[in-house]
Amino acid sequence: MNRYRAARGLALAGSTLCLLLALGCAGKSGGPAGPATLGADFREPASEDAPRGAVLQDLDEAGPAARAGLESGDLVQAIDGSPVDDPCALERALLQRHPGQEVKLTLRRDQRFEKTVALAGALDLYGPACDGGRAGACHRLGVLYATGAGLAADPRRAADLYQKACDGGNAAGCADLGILRLQTDEAGARDLFHKACDGGSAAGCAHLAFVYATGVTQDDARALGLYQKACEGGDGPGCYNVGLHLETGRGTLQNPSRALIAYGKACALGSFLGCTNEAFFYERGLGTPASPVRAAALYRRACAGSGCEPGDPQGCFNLGVLHRDGQGVALDKAEAARYFERSCDGGNTTGCAGLADLLFAGDGVAKDEKRGMELFRRACEGGHTVSCRNVIALQAGTAGTEETARAAAHLDTACRGGEARACHELGVIYDEGRGVAMDLTRAARLYQQACQGGEPQGCVNLGVLASTGAGVAQDDSRALDLYQRACDAGLPRGCYNLAARYAGGLGVVKDAYLARDLYDRACDGGDALACLSLGAMYEAGDGVLQDSYRARQLFRRACDGGKEEACERLAAPRP
Repeated sequence: MNRYRAARGLALAGSTLCLLLALGCAGKSGGPAGPATLGADFREPASEDAPRGAVLQDLDEAGPAARAGLESGDLVQAIDGSPVDDPCALERALLQRHPGQEVKLTLRRDQRFEKTVALAGALDLYGPACDGGRAGACHRLGVLYATGAGLAADPRRAADLYQKACDGGNAAGCADLGILRLQTDEAGARDLFHKACDGGSAAGCAHLAFVYATGVTQDDARALGLYQKACEGGDGPGCYNVGLHLETGRGTLQNPSRALIAYGKACALGSFLGCTNEAFFYERGLGTPASPVRAAALYRRACAGSGCEPGDPQGCFNLGVLHRDGQGVALDKAEAARYFERSCDGGNTTGCAGLADLLFAGDGVAKDEKRGMELFRRACEGGHTVSCRNVIALQAGTAGTEETARAAAHLDTACRGGEARACHELGVIYDEGRGVAMDLTRAARLYQQACQGGEPQGCVNLGVLASTGAGVAQDDSRALDLYQRACDAGLPRGCYNLAARYAGGLGVVKDAYLARDLYDRACDGGDALACLSLGAMYEAGDGVLQDSYRARQLFRRACDGGKEEACERLAAPRP
């Protein structure tokens, strides 16, 4: 299985629920006074290189933190001697305390210092303040009822409190109220996000950007401007989406270097999607020199997540691939299997397929074909097209089984829905007669759908059929055009097949120099057969200057890529 990064959709920004309680974490009941609080919001440090901890902001003037002399910008690094690595760690720690309890905080301002603070009850602190017209207190109460952290969740009560906060000028309240209304009233939610963004809520700007990027009134350029504003305000998902726009050229020109910077900032602000994409850029050398070691470290951070937020399953899968291939980390198939399993458990079908590959081969793990088949089924049902093909191939001896039909149906549905990769995989099944009756005419139609849909492997396979006249009329010119299309799309095998045509004068005028360049391009892309063919040209001086040293370098690459003939050439005595 090749290294793979799933196409990323736009990420809706996290609402401003990251206060002094653990989102989605079941904490102890706070009793009548509610959960314990410092009376402050928390955020991630602004820089990836900054010391880890939770930065205090928006302190309530009557809250424990403010009364103890703490200030916005103070960095909490420990509570009662236990390290605080991020806001989540502090939130979880507070959920284990009770109102009135004293805690010793280790902080950093200009220098490290300690402060003992008596915690307040959130309801006791924010209830009277909200009744007294303090909009920020109403918003904090709304968060408590929305998340059910330390008290019974009450979404309706939360909405009323967000409304009161928003009406009182609290931008975060407008942003969170907009989130609650987004599914049922896009126009109303958009107005609330406008109000939140104009009021200084970075999350509100990011929410508004999401509406412009995906809603009825789609405007990518406007969305990008709002995401940038959100990112500048410290919103991690906003920075992630800036990176996505710059990477793909949505609403702007493509700019890999700036995309990398945005993903890096997103990662530093706690966006695990940002960490995965930043890692991918370092792995592939996009906008920066390639660094597999840095990529592995970032994938590890993306996969790990935090105590309050799960990591990115795609990051786990990509880290597993690095361990499987020994890139940036020690080659360790057992470790790869663990990361693939974690990815699979997180809902990533590529993780399930990666683990299934290792289990079928017994590569680094105990061979277990039964479990491998279960994982291929799971991946297929989740939309992983190669796994559907594997399910059918593995059932080839029992063609017509219900399982074969179900896997083929998954591919057919995906193909009809416009998924080019599914058309290609279904074409391979009919091309090779795996679990179904061979039907080259149908395979050709499916390859054509795949090729037209942007899947270059479909172009290559259709080119092969056109060159031999199998399933379609024999047409060397068409084959050549299809191979060129695949090569231009970056598929090494397309370049190899094109090179072979020019090297042998098959349907074209023989051109050794063009063949050499195409073989070289395919070889650099990882096609071992291209390395072998180019090596043979240099060894024989066939259309190029004879160069035994260059030939052996290429044979070594081909041998490492699994081509036995290249290994034999290396082992043969030199003339």
